[in-house]
Amino acid sequence: MSAIPFQIDEEYWGDRLEVGTELVVQAHSRDDHMRRWVAMLSPRCRAVLVEHLGIDDELGRGEHKDAIFERRSELLLFLLVDAALEGKRSFAIEELSQAKLSQTALAASTISVNEAGEAQYDKRALMWRLYLADPANLELVFHLDRLQRKGFARMILDDPPATNGTDPGSFLMRDRLQGLLDRYEAERDTQRQSHCAVILDGGGQYRIFIKRDLKEAFVSHGPKNTFGFEREWIILVFEPDLRRVHVCSVSSTVPPQLANRIASSFFGVAVAYANEIIETPVETVAAFLGGLLADPDRLPLVELVAETCGLDGAPQLRLSDPESASIAPAIRQFARAFGNPLDQVGHVESIKVSAFDKRVKMTFEPVGKSGAAYVVRYADQPLNTRERRAFEERMWKDYGIRVLSTEKKRHVAD
Repeated sequence: MSAIPFQIDEEYWGDRLEVGTELVVQAHSRDDHMRRWVAMLSPRCRAVLVEHLGIDDELGRGEHKDAIFERRSELLLFLLVDAALEGKRSFAIEELSQAKLSQTALAASTISVNEAGEAQYDKRALMWRLYLADPANLELVFHLDRLQRKGFARMILDDPPATNGTDPGSFLMRDRLQGLLDRYEAERDTQRQSHCAVILDGGGQYRIFIKRDLKEAFVSHGPKNTFGFEREWIILVFEPDLRRVHVCSVSSTVPPQLANRIASSFFGVAVAYANEIIETPVETVAAFLGGLLADPDRLPLVELVAETCGLDGAPQLRLSDPESASIAPAIRQFARAFGNPLDQVGHVESIKVSAFDKRVKMTFEPVGKSGAAYVVRYADQPLNTRERRAFEERMWKDYGIRVLSTEKKRHVAD
């Protein structure tokens, strides 16, 4: 086998894309692995290699595979891209491909198109084409995928001060934010590090991706252990005026404190974010729940969990359809015998509705003790960013309800 034709950039592949290059190189060195790898190539991936390697496209499929295997020294980068692809959601790859690739490249990566004109893509072929077009595209996929993986807590400044003309785009620079992160860790003596990985500015928002040591951990390699920290990705999405921030993280207290540090430096005075609350009158919530029964096809109700029901002993009631069909008929039948479990909003622990072929959980959080208003929340994690926007718009347009994510963060004084 000829020598590897390029030097692996560990900072790019290992640190920024979290690819274990050593294992990829080991796989690339094995004849049996590479023969299986070439044999299992889809027609769209094979076409990428034929084009990239300059192989005669008039050859037959078997001849293409032989020619590709003979050029195996040039295939390592595609194995690295495969490793970067692992676990990534299709939406992030397809959204970036539609923005970055030509129509010809998209067509060459299309598996099928349904009656609605929606294309099903070979996401592996798309990732290869994205890398060949510009290696920086893989980093964008990595970060866009992070935006889909967890829900975002919505936080707000109750009484934000004036900005004194400070431009957010000029203020939110990596060097400045890294200094804020370093001071936070040093002042609190956390024995941890935070790294400002990237800032994405687009769509009127500033998306800040922070890598932070979360808790002590180790990884094993055979009999040996390597000790360090488990990593947490913290994503802070600031509105243009920094009056609002969306927070995505595993930990509950540190991310809001980091957001507070950034905003306080921006405004020049100490400020603190709190979980956003949007009150919905109980009458509006009751009308929404009643509408789920009256018009079950509009937004199918597929699960209900009520704290009590009309049965002796007032046990918890759970009704659910595993196939995500509406349970409205079952609830109406139950109501005729024992009363409607949706009549009392305060007794509804949660529901699930079917939207975008996904089961979306919703909860109703009372504001105060009077029961006059509720905060309506939904689990945004199953939905991609486009679906989240569409669901929120639909709830407002169809039902007059502003919904928030079920994600919340704890406010702890810094």
